Amino acid sequence: MTQTAPTPARVSLPRRLVRTTLVGLLVLLPLLVVCAVLALRTPAWWSPIQRADAAAAERGAQVEQALVSEFTRVRADAPEWSIRIEQRDANAWLATRLPAWLERRGLPQAGPVQVLMGPGWMRVGVELPQAIVWWQASPIAQAGGWKLDDLRMGAGRLPLPGFSLMALPGIEQASLEGPIRLADGRQVRILDLEVLPGELRLRLRTESAQASGR
Repeated sequence: MTQTAPTPARVSLPRRLVRTTLVGLLVLLPLLVVCAVLALRTPAWWSPIQRADAAAAERGAQVEQALVSEFTRVRADAPEWSIRIEQRDANAWLATRLPAWLERRGLPQAGPVQVLMGPGWMRVGVELPQAIVWWQASPIAQAGGWKLDDLRMGAGRLPLPGFSLMALPGIEQASLEGPIRLADGRQVRILDLEVLPGELRLRLRTESAQASGR
């Protein structure tokens, strides 16, 4: 009598799924740990100005007054004009004037805010309890205002390209769809916008109330 060899027991489907899941976790776990560490690390460029900095407060107030003066100035003979906003001045305003602006309007405040300007792009970071979250975009002049292009997002030192648009459902509100209207009926149209390392340059035109009402 001949004996047949025993047939190996087949691995059940649930056991196979468990085994596959465990292997996947072993592969993904180190990657998740690395991502978490990068997200919690402070970005190399992060160095916000403190709100209590007296020199920054004075500079922020001067920047605000200068911008208001330039935008409201009557320019009958030279309606086109240009301004340059340096990164350090923008950060002084964000650190010292923005919190007061939010307080007056009863709006919620987060932690320190910082802007970084590079060739063709701007990055804005804010310190939250969990991590430093930042958004980056390339602003371009359009229809007298501006729009944000090439949107990106990150946390700490970790870029999050897949979450950029999903995490910013209201990002279109940060765009300016048309000219800036002044209280006296005039409007300021953005003709050109250029972001350079450390500064933002704008070329604008002030239009009369009659022209803006057409």
